[in-house]
Amino acid sequence: MSSKILLKSGTNEVEILELYLDEGTGDKKKRWSFGLNVAKVKKIIKEDDLKNFSGRKDGTTKRVGSATVDTSNILVLGMFEFMGSVIPLIDLSGWLRMDKVRGENRMVLITEFNNVTSAFLVSGVNRIHRISWEELESLQGDMAKYAEGTIIGTVKLTDPNRILQVLDLEQALDDLSPSKGNEALLDVAEVDEVFFKALCADDSRSMRNLVKQALEKGGFSVEAFVNGKDLWDALLTLKDMAEREGKPITDYLQLVVSDIEMPGMDGHAVTRRIKADPILKELTVFLFSSLITEELLHKGASVGADRQYSKPQIASLVAQAWEDANAMMEAHR
Repeated sequence: MSSKILLKSGTNEVEILELYLDEGTGDKKKRWSFGLNVAKVKKIIKEDDLKNFSGRKDGTTKRVGSATVDTSNILVLGMFEFMGSVIPLIDLSGWLRMDKVRGENRMVLITEFNNVTSAFLVSGVNRIHRISWEELESLQGDMAKYAEGTIIGTVKLTDPNRILQVLDLEQALDDLSPSKGNEALLDVAEVDEVFFKALCADDSRSMRNLVKQALEKGGFSVEAFVNGKDLWDALLTLKDMAEREGKPITDYLQLVVSDIEMPGMDGHAVTRRIKADPILKELTVFLFSSLITEELLHKGASVGADRQYSKPQIASLVAQAWEDANAMMEAHR
């Protein structure tokens, strides 16, 4: 599925798969619409077509790619075979603190991101929507507090009128294996002093925290943002300061690390704007995303990203950031 995505990089557009979860029955039935970036979806199959499915066995674990999923977790409904590997089937309703998934023809979304293949049980799927990231509204107020870590934003649909809630599935996998983030940080070389400045943006709480903590451990002071629009506004503020004081932008900032999929402005659009700006183009820009795969690397390269990393590569990101920042400062001395 993801290999057929034809969207041009840097246009700030994305294709969102609409799925739904049903709660209640009869007159009390309620259907909730959710969204997921199509680039994360490998395949959609009927629940009845799962091969060699086995239910959860309490107290055991199963190795799944680079992640260990505890099958005693109530959110793991079982394991099944897919393309020669055994992957977990995750209860999406349970993770969202909703009633058990209902429906006679339930579907399974097989996903791949951060080099991990998993599957999520849903009531069904509707269609694919092509939208601009500007149409994805960040959560505000009490809703932001309640849904943080599950929903990254909402889209208002008009066919018919309904709200599409876009899911943060990176957080779902982190909730199933919370030790993985800590393990990734252990590989980052620690620096005692702060030498450089970085800005980062990621709408996923788990990924944003990982980048911030890793860079801070590696000698950077970090300001983090929840979307690309806020990141871009911060860059423009620094640009204005550099122009007023007649100094290069690299005196104020040495690194930008951006997720790809974010409300307001995606990472490809941010990168394209940076590299097209006569002042900001001197900045080093890393893309750090669950969507960094061999199939999609060309998208980041086409907008001028200096390097691209996925979550398992966080130690490499920090090491390269340190090397590039040092080289940058030496060149300006």
